Amino acid sequence: MASSRPKRSGAPWRDMPERYGNWKTVYDRFRRWAEDGTLESIVRHLQGELDAEGRIDWSQFNVDSTIVQAARAAAGGPSGVKKGTEPGETKV
Repeated sequence: MASSRPKRSGAPWRDMPERYGNWKTVYDRFRRWAEDGTLESIVRHLQGELDAEGRIDWSQFNVDSTIVQAARAAAGGPSGVKKGTEPGETKV
């Protein structure tokens, strides 16, 4: 069963610099703005202003959201071996 929770990335909210205020307040506002479309509206507005000023080079604009997960062997780990065994060792 697939989890509906997104994967974690970046730094924990609690590690946010104090100058931005209470981390929980900032987190709650971010979630609310993400869900109600406020963040998307801000981006579209700013993007429109920059485009009108000719400050966006659309030939260079690209967003890549693909995720590639490598096998353990891709990082130099053993391939085809059960977890917890050394090469040449058999798990009983």
